[in-house]
Amino acid sequence: MVERIINFVRQYDRNLWALSFGWFVGALGFAVAIPFISIYFHSELGLSLSQIGLFFGFMALVRSLFQLVGGEVADRYERKQLLVYTQILRAITFIGIAISIYMDWGFWAIAASLTINSIFGAMFHPAANAMVSDVLSKEKRLEGFAITRASGNLGWAAGPALGGFMAEFSYGHLFIAASIITFVSGFVFAFFLHPPKINAIDERFKFKDLIAIKDDPNLAAHSILIFVLYIVVAQLIAPFSVYSVEIAGISEVELGLIYTINGLMVVSLQLLVTKLLSNFKFTSQLALGGLIYAIGYGLVGCFSTLEMFILVIMFITFGEMVMSPPSLALTSKLAPEGRMGRYMGIFGFFVASGWSFGPLYGGFILDQFKTEPVKAWILISFLGLVSAIGYLWLSRRLPPEINKRD
Repeated sequence: MVERIINFVRQYDRNLWALSFGWFVGALGFAVAIPFISIYFHSELGLSLSQIGLFFGFMALVRSLFQLVGGEVADRYERKQLLVYTQILRAITFIGIAISIYMDWGFWAIAASLTINSIFGAMFHPAANAMVSDVLSKEKRLEGFAITRASGNLGWAAGPALGGFMAEFSYGHLFIAASIITFVSGFVFAFFLHPPKINAIDERFKFKDLIAIKDDPNLAAHSILIFVLYIVVAQLIAPFSVYSVEIAGISEVELGLIYTINGLMVVSLQLLVTKLLSNFKFTSQLALGGLIYAIGYGLVGCFSTLEMFILVIMFITFGEMVMSPPSLALTSKLAPEGRMGRYMGIFGFFVASGWSFGPLYGGFILDQFKTEPVKAWILISFLGLVSAIGYLWLSRRLPPEINKRD
């Protein structure tokens, strides 16, 4: 057994494992606090679901714009340094949020720090995803994206479980913990990550480079469909957390348990699911993921107990595992030489835009149909079906060599 684990680890560049561990630590820091801030806004500051959704929408819109900038920066400067600096700066902003809570400075002080934090997070992800492509051959990238994603979800598994208990005492404590853990993530990248040198782009940066999507219709189609799908994916953080605690009536500790189960499932099953589906087209996997999301979130409004919420989120998590690695792998296959950071930035822009619009969309519908949760969640989940149909259409357009692993 030990020998099999050692052989598995040796299949991949050591930098992938350093990147994955740092990603796990960073996700742990983020997940300790962020899933509970919407509950703080609602229960302590009195914001409505629509107001919370509007703020998360604004914050994710800012993040989506800086995903584009981050992609361009990742093609021009050393990616390792970008990972280190963004994590250190995020740790500092978490301290600012904690102080704002302790001092009762109110919504706007917290909102400003969260927005700045999201900017640095946006700069982190294109560089991190591009680095997976830097350190792995094309035939290993799909599994590489699955490994880094499982690592991040291990952080998501542990973070909410810890945060759920800490939130019982003080929301400020959550962000102190988030700051310390995120700083450790930057330390890991600084001292254990030694990626190969890449050929940076020498050409002068122009803002029109940010809309390179217009030059690649396949990237444009993929980006629009992933945006639609992530509107549904985004329900997990703000709309679902507030609905399950404030409306359905489960506790914050129980909500933390749900997030932990979600994360542990990805950690334990992501690589297996990716390998089982590796011979299928990327678009087929994305269509299946969209369908699972549509069914899963469509069922949320039918239930109000912890046990049923756990079952529904377990089902939704399978959709998450099915669609996430191929979405990144397809982006990497579409990217021409020297443009990996840009394409990852464009992909990240539309993912973040989905995260941006998702809470606003879900919060608005839940506010309008407060007494009809079944109808509300069916309306929310319908976009998952739209994305599934769209990816089946895209499958006909893509060249076969792009739409599958090498």
